[in-house]
Amino acid sequence: MIKHFKAKPTYIIAASLLLALGLTILVYVGHHRSRKQAVIDRYASETLIKGCLFESGIKRQEVRIEGNKIRVYIPRAISIDKILKVFDRLRPLTNSYNIKGKYIISLSIKGIHWDVDLLFPREIARIAIIVDDMGLSMKAAKALGSINAALTFSILPFRPYSKEVAWYLHSRGKELMLHLPMEGNGKNPGKGAIYTYMRPKVIRSVLLKDLSAIPFISGVNNHMGSKVTQNETIMSIVCKNLNKRGLFFVDSLTTRNSICKTVALKTRIPFASRDVFLDNECTYKYISTQLRKLAFVGRYFPSAIGICHPHPMTIRVLKKEIPKLKMQGVKVVPVSTFIAMYKDFTQR
Repeated sequence: MIKHFKAKPTYIIAASLLLALGLTILVYVGHHRSRKQAVIDRYASETLIKGCLFESGIKRQEVRIEGNKIRVYIPRAISIDKILKVFDRLRPLTNSYNIKGKYIISLSIKGIHWDVDLLFPREIARIAIIVDDMGLSMKAAKALGSINAALTFSILPFRPYSKEVAWYLHSRGKELMLHLPMEGNGKNPGKGAIYTYMRPKVIRSVLLKDLSAIPFISGVNNHMGSKVTQNETIMSIVCKNLNKRGLFFVDSLTTRNSICKTVALKTRIPFASRDVFLDNECTYKYISTQLRKLAFVGRYFPSAIGICHPHPMTIRVLKKEIPKLKMQGVKVVPVSTFIAMYKDFTQR
């Protein structure tokens, strides 16, 4: 009797553990099944939407999916009426269906919400091309200055030909910027650089000297700077001082972790950011392909900013390809064109 009484708690513990294990397994299996079903439902609804798009004549490469937003780049030959007519067939399968604004289809299928953003091309695409690292050669400046396009030039301070290049390009009617050296990930940014270890007073002093070194500038973009553009304190000092002087800032986006846009909004400085690097590889094929990519951005989005450098191959490509782009309805504009658009937007 005593033995049976002593063993009883062991039976209870074992039974409790088995029950807990069983419940855990049931919960896990149920959760796993629900997750699996959610994946199936998402795939099914996504496939239905893609089917409508492809039936409208849109190609796979013209569809981009980002989370629950589907961005569709519509060729000129396809009308919105044709797309909406095909999408109307989904109405019986949807929990909700409506048109937001003019070109966004909002719908829910199997409880999954989607926004289908229809982007139509402009007749005339506008792009800006910033040529960085100017000030090292007058030969490159003259070659680029002779191109019949509104290129924007960003000049490094305290280089052998910085001021000469500025005066020459200004005389050609080109828009100029300061290419502000900033600490990056190891490479030497050169004279006039701002570093993360500097105190605020020193940062301001360096910035003012750099600004004074280049005449006729309308704005600034960063040279290197992947460390500095992640530092909110330093970028706030830079943006506030640029704003006092009526200058804009273009983020070269040398790092995904840049906080420049956030700081620009806080300090209300005119701002834009780079969309495409044109010459990370110095081959004709690569640079011309990147130019076409920039033109594509310009057709479908309000602004399109490319950055390149005064490499001989880059100069060659720009000379040959810009006239071709013009014939295709692509116009090169000063980068300040897009800055003005951004400024108007932030002041609404």
